[in-house]
Amino acid sequence: MVVERIRRRGRLWRRQAAAAAKWFFYRTGNTRPPTHPDRMYLESTNVCNLSCIMCPTGLQLAKRKKGYMDFALFQAIVDEMAPHIRATTLHIWGEPLLHPRLIDMVAYCRDKGVHSEISTNATLLDKATSRALIEVGLGTIYLCLDGVKRETYERVRRRADFEETKANILGFLEAKNAFSGPTPIAKLQLIEIGPTAAEIEEFRRQWSIPGVDRVNIKAFDSWGDQIEEISELRAAENATPGQRFPCPNLWYHVHIYWDGTLVRCDRDFDAVGPLGNVANGVMRAWRGDAMAELRRRHVRNELADVVPCNNCVEWSWWRPTLFTSQGNRPVTPADS
Repeated sequence: MVVERIRRRGRLWRRQAAAAAKWFFYRTGNTRPPTHPDRMYLESTNVCNLSCIMCPTGLQLAKRKKGYMDFALFQAIVDEMAPHIRATTLHIWGEPLLHPRLIDMVAYCRDKGVHSEISTNATLLDKATSRALIEVGLGTIYLCLDGVKRETYERVRRRADFEETKANILGFLEAKNAFSGPTPIAKLQLIEIGPTAAEIEEFRRQWSIPGVDRVNIKAFDSWGDQIEEISELRAAENATPGQRFPCPNLWYHVHIYWDGTLVRCDRDFDAVGPLGNVANGVMRAWRGDAMAELRRRHVRNELADVVPCNNCVEWSWWRPTLFTSQGNRPVTPADS
């Protein structure tokens, strides 16, 4: 017991030292940090079965080639990054349940000690899939149901059926509650946009039930205000700091599309500014010339011609501290 306590303390110290190093290189504007990102975003596929109104893919405005991540590429990425990252998503754009080997991906992450997450529209989350995801060790699942009324939900999640999706979610929660081993963290999610804003409190109340670990009200993301009809869905304005600071994503996260393309974040949904390919190594690309130049532009605030960073406000959603790097919360007027 004493030995295990010493080991746990050692792991904690190492994590804190790594966090402090990341923060130092971020705050000093090091464009080629020798540290590693602590969170990875992997796009299993950018194919989706819905046509959601807040999504460039759903609106058929994303022009990037559609495809599915090759399992061998996936394995190589996880093998390299598992010692360094705390968690990975298995989604960026697209519906992850469409990937034919998603269950294998989750199991591979489990075997490598990586906490895996998916965000799903839940339209394909049948009982067999629910059981499989639970049994193979999925870490977190975001169950997206944008609305408490059929008309609201089906206005937002076009091509989906409200009652069917709700039944799938309840089926997943039933399977989770019945499972005897460790189970995924389940987050019921609604995106705060114009059509859903009036239903938020009722959504919280309805889904505060056994099996739901958190009711997640996801802030509206404008995707860098690149698409007017998406920007018009904004339900409320958020304050933006008067002085821009470098986007932490470039030091703390790594975003990889299905074909291995490294991008700055998901707001570059068409990869108009590719930063390399991870086929020859994630860190080789993440520390490469293109990424270093983008970090330099952020440090010097030379972003007028850098799409989509030039019109993005989501860079302000978080700012790392010495030992913390969790973000994705918009600044509110009370914070400014």
